[in-house]
Amino acid sequence: MSERPIAFVTGGSGGLGKSGNARQLAALAGRQRLHTVLVDGNPGQQSQRAWHRLDADRMLENAQWDDLKHAMVMPRELGQPYALLPGPLDPRAPGLIGLYGRALIALSRDPHIDLIVVDADRMDPAQWRSSHTFAGGVIRPFMQAGAGRILFRIGQTGSQLGDGLKTLDAVGMPELTITCAQAPGTLSNPRPDKDWKRMLDGLSRFAGTDQWTAQSLTGQQPGQPQGTQCPAWLARQARFVGVDASADTDTKGVSWLRRILA
Repeated sequence: MSERPIAFVTGGSGGLGKSGNARQLAALAGRQRLHTVLVDGNPGQQSQRAWHRLDADRMLENAQWDDLKHAMVMPRELGQPYALLPGPLDPRAPGLIGLYGRALIALSRDPHIDLIVVDADRMDPAQWRSSHTFAGGVIRPFMQAGAGRILFRIGQTGSQLGDGLKTLDAVGMPELTITCAQAPGTLSNPRPDKDWKRMLDGLSRFAGTDQWTAQSLTGQQPGQPQGTQCPAWLARQARFVGVDASADTDTKGVSWLRRILA
């Protein structure tokens, strides 16, 4: 495996597009012929299971540490340029934190995998400090070992802004964290970059603002192939985890990856 870190896509609030962001990054890497695995790391919601329309028999519990293909769904079946490790069948089963941790360690040791993107749940300061949560029990150990990067989503105002800033402060790893601001399409004047850079100083790097439009929301419909566009904020996220966004390929790269991982 390359030395690219595990990319944990998370945020301080819900409804900020974490799952879509994770898919976009995984698709971008896959189109560049990088063997990419998207992990559904939100056991309670499992947005990726719903979006990819997976049957209930595709689950994390099927993982065998010497061969994770028993649990993974490959690109040919997904119709996407990445493989997917689904979440658990029972989101309240005991031992899930350890199960996720072992799965990520196994993936990171696989020499055929170039990048792991984890669609993680929202987190807050209390969750970050607790080893019984995904944030504290999975993300924090990988970050402390230097094997992870946090790709954080934050809102423009209210609790989506305040909770996000408090969480970034609790994480306290500005060099290992990059933040993307989300702006709904109805917001005509999102905060300028200079304001974000000032607010995030000492907390995180800044990737830019993802302003949702009717066009950008099209790719959020379940089962749709991820678009080939690479907005500036996504390109900065990609570079942050060691992916050269300027090398984005056409659909020939997608076909090549499907043949390799199928």
